[in-house]
Amino acid sequence: MASTFQGFQGNEFTPNTPAYARANNIYATSSYGEERDLKPKQILQPSSTEDIQVIVKNCAAQGVPIAIRTGGHQYSGASSTGSKGIQLDLKPTFRRPKIDLHLERADGKVYLRSSVSWMLTEMMNFLKDNGVFMPTGQCAEVCLGGHVQTGGYGMLARSFGLLGDYVRELTIVDHRGEVVKVTKECNPDLFFGLLGGSPGNLGVVTHFKIEVQEDSKHKGSKGQWVGFHYRDNTYKALLDILVRKGDDPDFPRGYDFTINVVSRQANLLDLFPGSEAELHKRLPDAIDNGKENNADLLKFKYAMIVVWAQWVNIPGEPAYSPALFDEILNVPNDSFKIVKASPEGTPMSHIASMWLTGSSREFPYPYVKRTNSTRSTSLSKDGWADWFVGRVNDVVKTKGNGLWISSQMQVYGGKNSMFPKGVGNGTSYCNRDATISGTWDVFYSETKEAADAWQKKNDEGVVQHYSKEDQRVLWGSWGDWDMKNVWKHYYDEATYRKVQDIRKTYDPKGTFTANPFCVEASK
Repeated sequence: MASTFQGFQGNEFTPNTPAYARANNIYATSSYGEERDLKPKQILQPSSTEDIQVIVKNCAAQGVPIAIRTGGHQYSGASSTGSKGIQLDLKPTFRRPKIDLHLERADGKVYLRSSVSWMLTEMMNFLKDNGVFMPTGQCAEVCLGGHVQTGGYGMLARSFGLLGDYVRELTIVDHRGEVVKVTKECNPDLFFGLLGGSPGNLGVVTHFKIEVQEDSKHKGSKGQWVGFHYRDNTYKALLDILVRKGDDPDFPRGYDFTINVVSRQANLLDLFPGSEAELHKRLPDAIDNGKENNADLLKFKYAMIVVWAQWVNIPGEPAYSPALFDEILNVPNDSFKIVKASPEGTPMSHIASMWLTGSSREFPYPYVKRTNSTRSTSLSKDGWADWFVGRVNDVVKTKGNGLWISSQMQVYGGKNSMFPKGVGNGTSYCNRDATISGTWDVFYSETKEAADAWQKKNDEGVVQHYSKEDQRVLWGSWGDWDMKNVWKHYYDEATYRKVQDIRKTYDPKGTFTANPFCVEASK
């Protein structure tokens, strides 16, 4: 069939075909497929930059909005659009080894040249092979495009900040269909807007130049993974450690850790940093070799607490102390725990890869999401841990309730942390005064009312126990997706107004205004 767009060489998918149904499957479809219009009139997979230019020029001329997708993991559905727009799916577009993924060295530094199309698991394997690393998130199937533009939050946030902090250049196709190189020096406004300001709405990003870190400069770094059978007293003891570190202004920069809870029937193998054979060896005999051989790792019958912790050997920073790792290991548990530590001499690039999770989705159900940050430095005194354990127990302790929780709490704060030090670096990522950030998502089968009720009670308690302000992050968006109504949760006013002005200049026809979850142009 001839292309709708003259000169376009890529794949085209139209509604009411099996191919379209497969191509239109994004993370948010299960939760918002009926509530929001997430059915673009066409899905286009360009084969080249030239294809993107053809699409942008045609859509700008015709007044057709474009949504941009790489991995499609955006929780609110903002990587898609409705029946009046098209979706530009870049996941298969730029995947040429040595062209779309390679390293460069200059002035004593190492830079990654990468397209937006690579998944994190592919990226991490490349970095390990080349003895370098960078701060990234944990979901293996997230692609680089949306991940960078929403910050690139992850396990190195305290020790190195956000992935977006290390972007030195972006290549984009702008609203005129022109290829433009964007740096902080040559185009500071567009650089500011692309890195945090209404991601996907100021042009089609195709490639990044990112400064990466060398393993050779961080020898002796350490990582530790511990999985506990869920017990409320164990979880409370771990959260007490977390809030003490979040409240401590002198917590050394080199330490990062997260505490996670997943309900029973999670895929334990996806969470474990090793092979299936290794995990079986580390499981207690009573579980792995029990009478019914009940260790189904893909649908594990036990709710779990999983703790990822690491220390990066950073020149000029305090030497390693085992106190944090030991404290985590020694938390009491009357059932079982599984432990894996990085062997002595493990390169930092390999330690960083320990935090990747193996699947794109925690549970195969729709979800009601929450992700919030706090700037509190008194959670250890305010009773937050007790309250939060109670909320998690409401879901985890009741079998057969049709609800499954996935929660992650992470430390960001302290005067030594690189996370808040990114303010003023030319990007527009906000809420960087957070001391702790957390996600508490609930998945449901046939009981959305119960999921909504659980989150409603959480929302009421968050203000009292966790954060006086409703601070959110773009990567973990939830609730109302009309940015006009919720921008104060994601941006401070000065940043929001600046991005509005930038939007007016760089999206004058609304070509990239494909859904409500974007900063509107100033009037």
